[in-house]
Amino acid sequence: MADIVSFPKRGLVCVSGPNAATLLDGLLTHNVEGAGPEACVYTAMLTPQGKFLFELFITAPEAGTYWIDVSEPASFAKRLSLYRLRSKVTIEDKSEAFVVGAAWQASALPSSAMSYPDPRNAQLPHRFIAPRTDLALGDDALAFQTYEQERLGLGVPDLGADLLVEKDFILEGLMDEMGGVDFHKGCYVGQEMTSRMKRRTTVKTKLCRVRFGGAAPEFETPILADGWEVGRMRSGSQGLGLALIRFDRVQKATAEGHELRAGDQAVQLDPPDWMVVPA
Repeated sequence: MADIVSFPKRGLVCVSGPNAATLLDGLLTHNVEGAGPEACVYTAMLTPQGKFLFELFITAPEAGTYWIDVSEPASFAKRLSLYRLRSKVTIEDKSEAFVVGAAWQASALPSSAMSYPDPRNAQLPHRFIAPRTDLALGDDALAFQTYEQERLGLGVPDLGADLLVEKDFILEGLMDEMGGVDFHKGCYVGQEMTSRMKRRTTVKTKLCRVRFGGAAPEFETPILADGWEVGRMRSGSQGLGLALIRFDRVQKATAEGHELRAGDQAVQLDPPDWMVVPA
């Protein structure tokens, strides 16, 4: 097995300047004060309606400078720039110069790398950011497949792959369980809807680990029970995947003895023990 893996769709955006923390705190689901060289803040950026935009892992190599590991970095940097206005903030996409990834063996990382535990689940490999010129990457496709199998085995979402942008909500993506939302912080974009869903416990739909007998059904394949849609597949690997499940419908279908199927495959729900399953 490879010692490290790079994430093909993720990159690095650097946000710095005297007003950097203020700008980020007003936009994201977590304040950035906990970020450091070896400490990560796990958070998200939402639409004003509370829909998912970006999943973020934020570290701080020095005071006033924030390194943001994000999917679709160019799009994130562009959107962040819309909120900058007259703030004293510099926003730079550094994805060409840096690699974002994970390491099974810390010794495989160069001394120039910054690594930190994955805040979503301690059993996942440490994440890292490293200069591209200092890394020697092997068979990255195989390493990424191995990483995905581990992630899915733990039932951990990759929200950039498992939620639909501007359509799904982060509480449907288990961000509450993974510590990605601070319900006591000041206002941020999309806070009203997120807080309302939490207070009223209206989250009937959530990502859930699923198991099946062979290759993963395609993304967005409907999961049916007696012809009634109860969910849709999201990311998957051999025998494992995540699906966005409408739990009240599944409970009704199960009580009536119906099997869940995605295409020609039977599907079994297997929520991890850390997940809060809707009643």
